[in-house]
Amino acid sequence: MIGIYIRVSTVTQAKDGYSLSAQKDRLEAFCKAQGWKEYKLYIEEGLSAKNDKRPIYQELLEHVRQGKVKTVLVYKLDRIMRSLGELDNMLKTLEKHDCAFKSATEPFDTDNATGKLFIYLVGAFAQWEIELSSERIKMALEEKVSKGERVGGIPYPFDLDENEILIPNKERAQTTLKMIELLRSGYSSPRIADYLSKTNTDKDRWHHNAVIRILRNPALCGHTRWNDDVYKGTHEGIISEKEFDAIQTILDDRANTRHREVKSTYLFQGKLACPSCGNALNVNRYFRKRKDGTKYQGAMYRCPPCAKDRTFYRTVNENRILKSLYTYMRSPKIIHDDLRAKESKPSYRNELEEIERKRQKYQRAWANDLMTDDEFKKMMDETRGIYEELKSKEKDNKTSHQIDPEEIKNTITNFNEHFNELTNDEKRIFISTFLRKIHFKVIPQPPLRAGRHKKGRPKIKVTDVEFH
Repeated sequence: MIGIYIRVSTVTQAKDGYSLSAQKDRLEAFCKAQGWKEYKLYIEEGLSAKNDKRPIYQELLEHVRQGKVKTVLVYKLDRIMRSLGELDNMLKTLEKHDCAFKSATEPFDTDNATGKLFIYLVGAFAQWEIELSSERIKMALEEKVSKGERVGGIPYPFDLDENEILIPNKERAQTTLKMIELLRSGYSSPRIADYLSKTNTDKDRWHHNAVIRILRNPALCGHTRWNDDVYKGTHEGIISEKEFDAIQTILDDRANTRHREVKSTYLFQGKLACPSCGNALNVNRYFRKRKDGTKYQGAMYRCPPCAKDRTFYRTVNENRILKSLYTYMRSPKIIHDDLRAKESKPSYRNELEEIERKRQKYQRAWANDLMTDDEFKKMMDETRGIYEELKSKEKDNKTSHQIDPEEIKNTITNFNEHFNELTNDEKRIFISTFLRKIHFKVIPQPPLRAGRHKKGRPKIKVTDVEFH
């Protein structure tokens, strides 16, 4: 039996004469001219031939393996396969089961070496054609993105207007802002998802990965991420770029910290930096009994890896850190220190944006055939080195976590005036919202009674505070 394979993937191909009906008519006429009366049609619609993940094609191969099909007939080679590797696999399968392969428009003869070479050359050109087409489609999509037109899915807080530009959806934008508020107050992504599952009906059940995806999307501040690039100012955002960067810092810090969901209120969970390795200390609670018989609980912080290596093996009491923090926050010198740090850090953003604009112009010119492939490659190669260098410098600059000294001043003022009046849970929210990391050191002290103790109780001193 002859297995006639017919495929069309796009409307354009149908217009060019490759429609299903056109292929069917010509291949049936070809069978009649050859005197072949017994044949079966295998029709595939809307699928690319760049791989073999096609149900009708797989059905044809299965019939070849069963011995039902002895000749596979196509209108052109690229109708059945455009990948050289998959073409080789198909020909080996056909040869193994004594099945011939024929094209109605190409003189293939796989019984000799020259014929096999020819079919592989045609297959190579078919693969080159689809790869070139993919590159041009990619460039066309990148041009759309650079103009602000939406490509791909619509981010959660947005809708599309009549010009296919993202615009904020009022209700979903409010939900997203609530996510940000909860994140800044110390909620983890699973806890935010649980809150939304109880209060929001946009999804049957919210998952923490969905929360992370929304909060990681630069669409929130008006940018569009496409492939590995971010196109700025493509639409109206719901937060500023500065706020978006602050959210990413919080998420990055959380990703590097073991943050447990607990019922107790721990003021400094994920905030204390180990004096030895710099990682966040783990927290554990303890229970004690007072002299009058009543019980109370407290929190101790430690670094298990450093404790194991004996590089920093002490546990730090939460109350002692809090007392040291009070002392530290009364010192105004931190404002001037942070101001100098801010002024000393150069910004590469303007240079980077200028290079990005140039590269986007080259892409648009190439996509509109105003520039040859060689000219486009030359221009992109000339700017690639400086582009990658500036991206690396800007990334390092962001890592330094620059902030406004006036904001630090306001935070310190609020801390000194109101922190002591807050409840424990309100204190935790304040610390989670405004303090990124607390650095401290342990200073050995002499014993109060030299005759009874060799060492005194060490002093805990907060040495630096990083702010959100």
